[in-house]
Amino acid sequence: MMAMAVLALLIAVSLPLTLSFYKTRQLDVYENGIVQALRRAQLKAMSVEADSAFGVYITLNQYILFRGNSYATPRDTTYDEVFDLPSNLPVTGLSEIIFSRLKGAPSVTGNITLTLDSKSETININEVGRINY
Repeated sequence: MMAMAVLALLIAVSLPLTLSFYKTRQLDVYENGIVQALRRAQLKAMSVEADSAFGVYITLNQYILFRGNSYATPRDTTYDEVFDLPSNLPVTGLSEIIFSRLKGAPSVTGNITLTLDSKSETININEVGRINY
């Protein structure tokens, strides 16, 4: 009986910590995924792949690496790389970042913020194209 009480106490103490750790790691995974997509778009633009600019477009449930000067203009969707985001992970801030050919300069600067419960992470893109997180 005493062993069961100790086990129940350990579970009660460790469960919230485990869930918090899991959510933090999940937030890190999605942050790293967006950062990788941004860096890939920048590298593709700098290497003048397909003689075009590349960018990343972020919506509520996904982010898309695309080829072109804008996500909205007619583009070749065969170059689109779509990555899903969970519905409980709101992403705020910049929604479309396009990197120029050769220089890899971003079309906009600012922050992308990911929030999961009370935890948040920020990705910053500065005027020279450096992606900080």
